[in-house]
Amino acid sequence: MRCFFLLCLFCATLGAHVLKIMDVVPFGVSSLRITFNQPINHRVVKETRLSHFKTLLQVKAQLLLPPRRYRFANKTSIKITHRKYAQIWIAWNKNTTYSYKIAHEHLYILIQTHPLVRQNIRALEPNPKELKQFKVVIDPGHGGHDCGALGVNHVCEKRIVLAVAKDLQQELQKQGYKVYMTRKKDVYISLKARTEFANDKNADLFISIHANSIPKNATTNPEGIETYFLSTARSERARKVAEQENQDDVKVMDYFSKLSFLNSLNSQRLIISNKLAIDVQFGILSKLRQHYKGVVDGGVREGPFWVLAGALMPSILIEIGYNSNPKESKRIQDKRYEQWLAKGIADGVQSFISKNY
Repeated sequence: MRCFFLLCLFCATLGAHVLKIMDVVPFGVSSLRITFNQPINHRVVKETRLSHFKTLLQVKAQLLLPPRRYRFANKTSIKITHRKYAQIWIAWNKNTTYSYKIAHEHLYILIQTHPLVRQNIRALEPNPKELKQFKVVIDPGHGGHDCGALGVNHVCEKRIVLAVAKDLQQELQKQGYKVYMTRKKDVYISLKARTEFANDKNADLFISIHANSIPKNATTNPEGIETYFLSTARSERARKVAEQENQDDVKVMDYFSKLSFLNSLNSQRLIISNKLAIDVQFGILSKLRQHYKGVVDGGVREGPFWVLAGALMPSILIEIGYNSNPKESKRIQDKRYEQWLAKGIADGVQSFISKNY
């Protein structure tokens, strides 16, 4: 009897760790976001090119949803079926490009207009000077009496993120963006006022820059760059980070009213913010890893950040590193590292704009 009980317990434990597809959401013109029950990595995905414009992704996961084919207006399609494992059949054409990205518990299948097609379309426009100049609001976190995360060498987060924000402003201006800063010096601005500023400027993107930290008595000393978009927190880690950044407005609403407000947000805006977060996180990691070893990918995550809640445009919050971690604190205070970090964010913004506008 005891052996039978242990066998049942083992099977239940094993089943709890089986990778499962929980949700599939189409976004953009012809892309999908596939959500799993736990974080995934590239080892569970096998890519097989079937022909020039067809690919099969076999994912070592159970499909908990009915098989389905998504047909898109640009004559591309994505079909999800299940045999031994989940199978994702992708078909695109000469006018589009295909790629996939993994971010925490999400797999993104991206079918987008080919860059050469976009260039040809733009070449036909009668007056290139009339092309839209995109407006970006950069929000250096904290400021004034609000130090933010205090580093191991007692340097405030507010100083570090302002330096990165100024570098990012220069990078985006070089690329032709109209850039506004919620603060250009050491002053305090409420969370509500930050997004009101972005809305008043009719901005196209809102980027809030922060540095992470953990309590002194914590048993671990994490590191890594994380990019968040607004949502109800899906993990305790995201919730704790959000509570740190929500300090000045956290008492305004109780937990349940906050959750209710976030659930009422426009889902399309959250999806496009998620796409922005993916591109910016990828841009940062790609740039920094060209020059530094051991840059940790903290992933793209969801969280209830009040500084993002009022924004009427795609918005993200970047945690550029842990000011409480000795190695990372030293790096994010180094001018050269800050400049490469800003270049990576700018690359991510450019990638997002080129694919979505």
